[in-house]
Amino acid sequence: MNNFTEQKPAYDDEADTRMLQGIANGDRQCFRSLHDRYDGLLFTTIQKVLNDREDSEEVLQEVLSSLWRKAHLYQKGRGRPVTWLASMARNRAIDRLRAKQRQSKLKAAYSDEIEVNPRGSTGISGPESTIRRDNCEVVRSAVMELTDVQREAIEKVYFEGLTQQEIADQLGQPLGTVKARIRRGLAKLRKTVDLP
Repeated sequence: MNNFTEQKPAYDDEADTRMLQGIANGDRQCFRSLHDRYDGLLFTTIQKVLNDREDSEEVLQEVLSSLWRKAHLYQKGRGRPVTWLASMARNRAIDRLRAKQRQSKLKAAYSDEIEVNPRGSTGISGPESTIRRDNCEVVRSAVMELTDVQREAIEKVYFEGLTQQEIADQLGQPLGTVKARIRRGLAKLRKTVDLP
């Protein structure tokens, strides 16, 4: 008789695949089992990107919600279940980080604008005012030339501060579709407005 017990592998791909299939079929027990097995790993993956406990907890909930809705997208031949789950968590965390960075830039730009043109000030005048007004009209006109779906995606990213994943979830569209709409819309704007 051996003096040691046989250790189970850290990850059981077959069991994980069965649980993902169960989740895809609406099995709540499979969801709970997979959740219990990997919530610590997913949280750590997210925390390494965000370095913020509260944001990490929120993103973990988003990932788990996404898992419930998208378990059917897992394809066994394209990688291990744990890798798929960790990638989903990491990508969502990166989306959150980028959204926070965009919001921070917008807030900084807004603060700079307030300092330059405080409320009640006379603002800019003369040629600079005319140039700024003309630029705004050119941009507004160029945005109106985009397709409805491109305009909607760009407005959600740049004016509402949503991540691409949040837009995809909100619109019920694949993430790749949303990314393509934004990319094509920006390319069209660059041609029209001569953006950097």
